[in-house]
Amino acid sequence: MIMKRISEQERINLRQQALDELNRLEAILQEEETRELLDKYKNTFNLCESAYKVVLHEHQIRTKGKIQGQLKLDMRQVPHAMQFAGYTIDKDLLNRLFGSENAKGKRSAKKLRDAVTHGIEQAAVDEIITRQDQLFKDMNDFLEIIRKV
Repeated sequence: MIMKRISEQERINLRQQALDELNRLEAILQEEETRELLDKYKNTFNLCESAYKVVLHEHQIRTKGKIQGQLKLDMRQVPHAMQFAGYTIDKDLLNRLFGSENAKGKRSAKKLRDAVTHGIEQAAVDEIITRQDQLFKDMNDFLEIIRKV
């Protein structure tokens, strides 16, 4: 494949865009309270996701005989995998955590995690700040269910 060259002016414009994005991200992360909230949010969600993927792995091995590619959070599988492992868990909670809802103000914990991990979307940061009590409650409720062997 031949790489198309860009003009010097296009390079300058591209580099300016990269700098503008870096400045935007650094401004968001400069607020210590926001940075700490995002770190706590992503870490808590990671605990939920990692615990769930242990269940999903075994579910796929037992039901399909193999793992098909990378393990992914998919609400078509989540309730079945959790039930397979013997968990009794509210489907609405699972949807709030792992669902595909992407409407602003109603995004799932997963969609918000994606939005603040891949580019730090300001609207997602604002939504996490606004909804943090409910989001953390949902994640902690899920983790408490996992803790009950």
